[in-house]
Amino acid sequence: MIMEPERQPPPEAAMDVDTLSPRGPWAFLAPAAAGGFSGAGLQLILAWLGFQVLSSSIWAQHLRGLAGWSSLPTFWGEQLSARDVWELMENGKLLQHPFGFWTPTFALGFLAWALWAGWKVQAKAVDQRAAFAPWFFGLMDAALIGLLPICLVEFILAWLLEKLGGTGIQGLGWVNLVGGTLVRLTAVSAFLLQWWLCRIDRAGASCGGFRMGSWATLGRHYGYSCLRLWIDGPQWAVLLAGGVVVRFGLHFLVLVMAWRWGGASPGKVWAFLVLQAVVTLVAAWLMGWMLRVVARFWQHDSRVREEIRDLRRRAAGEVAPI
Repeated sequence: MIMEPERQPPPEAAMDVDTLSPRGPWAFLAPAAAGGFSGAGLQLILAWLGFQVLSSSIWAQHLRGLAGWSSLPTFWGEQLSARDVWELMENGKLLQHPFGFWTPTFALGFLAWALWAGWKVQAKAVDQRAAFAPWFFGLMDAALIGLLPICLVEFILAWLLEKLGGTGIQGLGWVNLVGGTLVRLTAVSAFLLQWWLCRIDRAGASCGGFRMGSWATLGRHYGYSCLRLWIDGPQWAVLLAGGVVVRFGLHFLVLVMAWRWGGASPGKVWAFLVLQAVVTLVAAWLMGWMLRVVARFWQHDSRVREEIRDLRRRAAGEVAPI
């Protein structure tokens, strides 16, 4: 009998090369799926529930207080003419007090909580501290390096869709309407993504945190943060557009469903509110998932770039004159 030699595990160097190979964001979807209902992830979900559902309920109570009664259970789902809408706004004092005091107060409070909870989700995914300075100055970085190119791409795509819609072909008109909305919402998501990349890089060791030691370090931070968005642009575009379609699509479907139900009873209104809460929960979980994907992608990309810098330094040291 011929004995086969025992297979040896691959050397650590080969494993490191495979582990440190460049990867796009799609590679981190599965690893980032866990952790959405614990700690900061749960805070993110509760914050978005408060922003979407609680602030809307407070606004409905404000409108009820202005009118002295509520016709929502009875007339929900009916089509109103422009004259009816104007009379409601004029006679219902909506022009003087459209939202009241508590609606924007609660909405802004929960929105701020959601933004901060998202930062905690992202920082925790890569064992970083969710400090305020990277969160704030990362937003300034995103406005500096990301706002102009993102707006330029959005303008070009919207212009092309508008030209197609202007041909008079009915199908292309719908493409312009739906596609233009998708492009604009995706552009907003792309700016948020640039912010997420900038703030986690400021908090990370690759650029020395907020206390950057030199202009070279700051320039490397700007360059890497920009490249991390645009080099893997197609993958990011698919993820961002898909997230927009799912999140806003779910809310739109619930709204259409409730509009077809009509009112007739408070139970149907409460059912609509519960459905909105469910889709808000799903959308918040998807946002937390995306935040963890961005954090893990940044962590891997930072390791790859640090390894490349180490290899260059070693190569320069080997060929340096004695």
